[in-house]
Amino acid sequence: MRPCCHFTRRQLLQWGALVAATPVVAQLDDMPAAYGLTKAVAKNPALPVNLELVTLTETSAVITWFTGDPTRPDRFGRLAPMPADTEVRLAVGQGRPKTIHHDTSTTPYHYVEIRGLEPGETYTVVAKSNGIPALPSVATATNPFGTSALNVPFTPLLFTTPQPPPGKYLFSIALCNDLHLGEKTAGLVTTQAGIGIPPGIEQLPGRRPYAEITAAALGSEARQRGAHVLLAAGDVSAEAAQTDLHNAKHYLDRFGAYKSDYFVARGNHDRPHAGDKTKGCSPLPSDKTLRDCFHDEFAPDAKTWFSAEKFGLRIIGLDTYDTTGAGKDSKMSDAQMDFVRRALRKNRDQPTLVFGHHPVTLDSGSSSVPPLSNGMAWPQARELTALYKQAPGVFLHHSGHTHRNKRSVSLAAPRVMFQEVSATKEYPGGFMVVRVHTGGYAMNFYKLRDYAAQEWVERSRPEYLGAAPIYTLGSAADRNVVVKRDLSGLKRAP
Repeated sequence: MRPCCHFTRRQLLQWGALVAATPVVAQLDDMPAAYGLTKAVAKNPALPVNLELVTLTETSAVITWFTGDPTRPDRFGRLAPMPADTEVRLAVGQGRPKTIHHDTSTTPYHYVEIRGLEPGETYTVVAKSNGIPALPSVATATNPFGTSALNVPFTPLLFTTPQPPPGKYLFSIALCNDLHLGEKTAGLVTTQAGIGIPPGIEQLPGRRPYAEITAAALGSEARQRGAHVLLAAGDVSAEAAQTDLHNAKHYLDRFGAYKSDYFVARGNHDRPHAGDKTKGCSPLPSDKTLRDCFHDEFAPDAKTWFSAEKFGLRIIGLDTYDTTGAGKDSKMSDAQMDFVRRALRKNRDQPTLVFGHHPVTLDSGSSSVPPLSNGMAWPQARELTALYKQAPGVFLHHSGHTHRNKRSVSLAAPRVMFQEVSATKEYPGGFMVVRVHTGGYAMNFYKLRDYAAQEWVERSRPEYLGAAPIYTLGSAADRNVVVKRDLSGLKRAP
């Protein structure tokens, strides 16, 4: 098929691979004309799609999009990458946008950070490549983050910056999880029978393994975002092979010193395993056929759960798979639960952040896929939230496992934010930054900016039968939030 000017509606929906679920767009008879594609495509078929307003702080915003060749979609509906220029236009309110960024060097992967915004101000943003406004992804078009001034999922997008947390800035913490070092296929949901549903997505031949690409970018980019501490909430390996756990620590070491600058909790993928890939590790005392490579790499002289302190902040790390099994359940041992009880009964008012792999709240479990299957064992989760209520200093619980950005609440602990963070190793591919002030904190999700990471993240977008953009990226409130809270007892980082 040659690139020309007579697109059928069916072809454009297929090529866009993102707007079929939007009734307004589906009713348009001449989408090419609406976008001015008739003239532009005749010269260069690069089509800008998958626009996402990812990060929104009080003074900045990060937007990303992709340009591809609509004449060459693959079996997942992805367009073949096609480089194009990067242009962003900005206006205060709904005024006339002015160009604030135009990079004429070409790339298929567009990542623009808009800085110098004013808190509490409304802005209009237009993102363009090849002279064409970028089509928002389903995640942006259907989530309450960016809304179109035209009442259809075209740019321009409107957004309002939040107010900053009250008080003086103290320090920042990066939250990440699900690095899955050693994984070869992304997006597989494995049944009890061992069948992967739906078909997964693999790296392009000859490319570096995607889990290594994203893990390598994590440490340096978290530092660049100002993080003083990094917390990795489990599943740092694919299946706890000795080499993969060693590599996970190697990449995390790029951020800083273990147990000083960064801390790691165990996930179900990091559980004790049998087989040749773990034979060099210590046998589990309760089952000599299993070897615990995670313990050897990250806790050789201690338990896999712990309490630490940074800048006056108490950090409690949980091992939510402190058991043996096939990885489908979650449980903490009696010894660990006793440790948590004793820790939270001491200095109850000390500002405290708890992190572990599995989500805790009933709210998080009811909205997971499949429902009520991705959280901590319910009796322990119920006790844990009750302990949080008795310890007023606990303000944030960070978890992973669901591979999504999701903020949950618990009526049993209403003053605690329960935050799931999407996987580092696949779409949307990034980490959270918590900026702590004396009067509260702000939490923002950032995609990885590394070129190879962007390439892989876009490749893995069609995971879960195309539902990944909605399920894993999350809504505005799930990945960008400001919370007022008295944290004046904490210290400022040097």
